[in-house]
Amino acid sequence: MTGTTAGQLASPPATRVTPPAAATPRLPLRGREKEMARARQALEFGAGGGCALVTVEGPPGSGRTRFLDECAALARQLGYVTGPQPGHPGSAADPRLIVFDDPHFLAEPGESLLARRHAPYGDRALVRLVARRRGAGPGGTDPLAVCPTGHHERIRLDALCRTAALQVAADLLGVAPSAPLARILLGAGGHPKLLVELVEGMREEQSLRVGAHKAHLVEDRIPRRLRALLQSMLLDFPDECRQLLRVAAVLGRESTVDDLLPILQVPPSALLLALDRLISTGVLAVSGTHVRFPNELLWRLVVDSVPVPLRQALRRQAADCRQVPRPAIRPAAPTGPPDLSDQESRIVQLVAEGLTNKQMARRLGISPHTVNYHLKKLFRKAGVSSRIALLRETGWNDPSEESPEPGPRVRPRPGAFECGGQL
Repeated sequence: MTGTTAGQLASPPATRVTPPAAATPRLPLRGREKEMARARQALEFGAGGGCALVTVEGPPGSGRTRFLDECAALARQLGYVTGPQPGHPGSAADPRLIVFDDPHFLAEPGESLLARRHAPYGDRALVRLVARRRGAGPGGTDPLAVCPTGHHERIRLDALCRTAALQVAADLLGVAPSAPLARILLGAGGHPKLLVELVEGMREEQSLRVGAHKAHLVEDRIPRRLRALLQSMLLDFPDECRQLLRVAAVLGRESTVDDLLPILQVPPSALLLALDRLISTGVLAVSGTHVRFPNELLWRLVVDSVPVPLRQALRRQAADCRQVPRPAIRPAAPTGPPDLSDQESRIVQLVAEGLTNKQMARRLGISPHTVNYHLKKLFRKAGVSSRIALLRETGWNDPSEESPEPGPRVRPRPGAFECGGQL
């Protein structure tokens, strides 16, 4: 359902039409209890005489249209008039619900389509329910911002949780899936469209068997209808996004940016826009330097869409790129000895003489505890963990032919540095 659904949500004409012989029962909406509660708040606000705006966002296949239908059914229960009804304007007190599904058409030149649709209602209670794709940009819904609203709910449809996904599968199959079949179905990652197509495709190709109490897995293979669905999804992406998606899939469910860049032969800046687009639709996710497919089934589908010879060639190319030696990182220049205060320099000199903490305390007229505090502070400043290393880092070497640098004139007594020099 695209474009405005206002007319579709209106009451049917009075003409009697013979109903079909068997109507398919409407399956319950699963896993959207919190989102429906927020939509109900806005509808109850409108039923009380206010104006509200509800925006519903989600990637393709997240069930936006299904969610809109459920909201419209709830609105009718609350006494709403859904959509314009020519010849039957209804009571002025009746709240109105206008539904727009993926309203890309709103950005038209001249008079706003939205303004024309709202003109007959004046200041009467009105709720606008708008669904749009995540990452589609704000342009199509800009006209909504100029419409008065006293309540705004922005609802995001994310992936279904495991429990809700298995409930959807059980609704479609009529029985609960067995554990092996459930593992396959959970590979859809809670994506409603993929999950429904997977169940229907497996049933069509008889790769599952529905028993009296459970549905059992017969064969784990990707149904043909899922491949067709993927092809239609890929056509919605620009060329650079499709290329990135397929290369990343062939390299594995998770790969690194350093693996992708030499194969794609693009600078990092050119990868930003393609990644942004794929992340906004939920196809890819980025964590640190890694790019991964959150949805296992979608990853398998994308890999399957690449011919086998090309998969092998891409993997060989990635292996060759990893073997190219990278420029050696030049070690940082030594920072030299740390700057010491007069007190710290005196303590280092006493350490070089081989004095214990108590002996240094008597020499300096302070407590052994204070000496220990200064030593710990010196260790941190010099980045060392022993007294010998402290002397080396601070340049307090014994003068000798091999070491001409100046240092203390008193050689530490034997064993002075054992056990940290403590008594």
